[in-house]
Amino acid sequence: MTNWTTIWLCARVNLLKWSVTPRMYTIAAIILAFAIWIFAWISDYASAVGVNVTPWVFPYLLTMPIIFMIYGVLTTLLFSDAPFTDSHTPFLMVRTSRRNWVLGQLLYILITSFLYTAFFVLMSMVVLIPNLKFSLDWGAVLKTLAYDPGSPAKYNIESYSYIKDPVISMFSAMEAMLISFGLFWLVSLFMGVLIFCFNVVLGRLSGLIAAGVFTCIAYFAVYVGKLSFGNMVYYISPLSWTSMFYLDWGNTSSMPTPLYAISCLFGAIVLMSIISVKVYCMKDVDVQERRSSL
Repeated sequence: MTNWTTIWLCARVNLLKWSVTPRMYTIAAIILAFAIWIFAWISDYASAVGVNVTPWVFPYLLTMPIIFMIYGVLTTLLFSDAPFTDSHTPFLMVRTSRRNWVLGQLLYILITSFLYTAFFVLMSMVVLIPNLKFSLDWGAVLKTLAYDPGSPAKYNIESYSYIKDPVISMFSAMEAMLISFGLFWLVSLFMGVLIFCFNVVLGRLSGLIAAGVFTCIAYFAVYVGKLSFGNMVYYISPLSWTSMFYLDWGNTSSMPTPLYAISCLFGAIVLMSIISVKVYCMKDVDVQERRSSL
């Protein structure tokens, strides 16, 4: 019998283990370093021109192909130990039932994906300090970078991300932030459920391989894939949908539409979740000791 209190308990147990899991601290440190690499130059530019920058830079996180590889590897690392079994799992499963336990793991992936996305957003803002100001508008600095991409070079500042015009022209800062947050969360959730499902159905390492394949497709799509197959390659590249720039917002190109991307991601998440629950409830429990190095 499904019990939501019990399901939340199973998810909460996993969240409480973060404090003693070095891997989580490693991921947090990498995200901070990643944000510094991608966005710190904007703070330098704001200081050079004497105008503070607004914090709405997150939509421009995934604008370079290599960043998809970094994002894919980091997200795979986050969920690499799915289905999150350890020496305490049998005792918890006896008290909660196998069905509630596995649903708790899926809820954990949902919550973790949200927190993972929120941390990326927070770090993208933190690295802009001390040249940061809050405003509901895009602000003069981001608009200047969008309409005059060469302006940082005038101050001998090298840019490591692209502040592109279409998003600023089509969306308000709040709209772009919410859309980018939602897409990032949904793709991260897809990756987590993908690893979980493959590990449950085919065994450990299969989930890592599946996630690695989709990560490589995202990187391949921007270079060889686009040259060989055109924009159609983006239809089979879910990681590309993390960025607003790889979706067609005006039905004017052959890129996937937001509706197509969201429908595919949501459908895949639901399908893989159902398969995971059914298979896990029928198979023997494989418990592995969680090592502190993880």
